[in-house]
Amino acid sequence: MLPLTADGTLDSASLERLVGELLDGGVAGLWVNGTTGEFYALGVEGRARVVRECVKIVGGAVPVIAHVGDTGTELVLDHARAALDAGAARLSVLPPYGADFTQAELKDHFRAVARLAGRPVFAYNLPRLAGPGLGIDGIVELAAEGVFDGAKDSSSDLVWFRQLLGAARRAGIAFDCFTGGSAVPDLGYFVGAQGTMSSLANLVPRHLVAQFEAFGRDDWTAVRDLQDGSDELLRALRLPRATTISATAALYKHLLERRGWIATDRSAAPLSPLTDDERRQLDRTALPLIEQLEAAAVGEHSGVRRR
Repeated sequence: MLPLTADGTLDSASLERLVGELLDGGVAGLWVNGTTGEFYALGVEGRARVVRECVKIVGGAVPVIAHVGDTGTELVLDHARAALDAGAARLSVLPPYGADFTQAELKDHFRAVARLAGRPVFAYNLPRLAGPGLGIDGIVELAAEGVFDGAKDSSSDLVWFRQLLGAARRAGIAFDCFTGGSAVPDLGYFVGAQGTMSSLANLVPRHLVAQFEAFGRDDWTAVRDLQDGSDELLRALRLPRATTISATAALYKHLLERRGWIATDRSAAPLSPLTDDERRQLDRTALPLIEQLEAAAVGEHSGVRRR
């Protein structure tokens, strides 16, 4: 998330509280400047500042992965330089969006980012925002070259995800793949995901860590039951008006403000604020469930990190 002050600037104190709660919840890393983090509203220095502050807050406890995607290669390289200078451990890259590019052009784009970084990067698959992007064969080809060493798939297309894992396996490539969709972590684990990078972790980090640990001990009943809780929360987050990817930030920020983790629910323009009726609905349906899921996870999950 991107906590903002009432005047729309980065709220460093709220960011520190939020990251502290995530660390206390046991998360294994931070995915910074993603879609829920409103990256589209930040320039090079704005994104770099978020990375810099997150790196300072975690103090080496977990890696900070910075998303650096943009509409063209030179813009992405600017973001990549700034993120690395700010201390990011890893970079993730959406395909360039806003125009159509050939598979060859996309391959050259990702090669340029990895070359600048001097290390492999994460492929970020979000076709709803960035179009179809690079195909599975292209991703595996670049992984063999050392351009990619992992992927976050936010499409929630488990057929595509399973096929990517299978193609990498047949090619003999070590490739860490993570689901991004909040409704599919259980299915992702079943087909071979290493973990999940779900935006829902901003609201219920302990709950999702408990699910990951259930997967680690092959307790598939617990994995399923915990996913049932996530699904119930996702239903509670639905509002009568159509909800876009970007609108998720407004929903989550209101609930984080109500929990005292951030100071305001201000979102970056042009995203509209929630109405009073929408806030009341979330307070009635989602907020109690968040507290219930987190309390249950604390009660059952002995591995939650305490700072």
